[in-house]
Amino acid sequence: MKELLLTTLLLTLVGMVMAQETHYHKGLRTQKENDALGTVGADPHFDGGGVYWSRVRNVDDMTISKETPADSIARREAFMRLCRLAYDAYDAGDAYHTVLYGDSALQKHYHTPDLYFFMAVSFERLHSYDDAEWAYKKAMKAGYTAALNAYNGFKDRQKQRKAEEKRKRKEKKQ
Repeated sequence: MKELLLTTLLLTLVGMVMAQETHYHKGLRTQKENDALGTVGADPHFDGGGVYWSRVRNVDDMTISKETPADSIARREAFMRLCRLAYDAYDAGDAYHTVLYGDSALQKHYHTPDLYFFMAVSFERLHSYDDAEWAYKKAMKAGYTAALNAYNGFKDRQKQRKAEEKRKRKEKKQ
């Protein structure tokens, strides 16, 4: 019963995340574009990545451009705190909290390639395969090189799952 409740809660959360996806993630720039525009805040806490500020074509662009420097700093610090919580949850094997904190971090209009990757692995562990595919693709697009091999493995596992489901349905009919 507890597992069913958690699954229902997760699916509700995932639905909310996907509904907000176009709002929060549309128009993310590449690191090269951000470097050229001077909007990358390099952060030693993240492996090889830098933190990208997403301001291109976002719904909240006007709000972000009107915020004070103190608000901007607070938003960045909140992002970093939420990422640390997501990374700690991932290290502890807690897929649910990795997704929960990761999504909250992305809502701060920053992102890191490894955050997408950890979320992808966690979505897959939670059997939310469409969201896992979305996060793997975001990780690859953001430059996380290990995501390509993981994504290929994910696609292979998806084929196996679908074949197994088809086999079970066939056996059930007979």
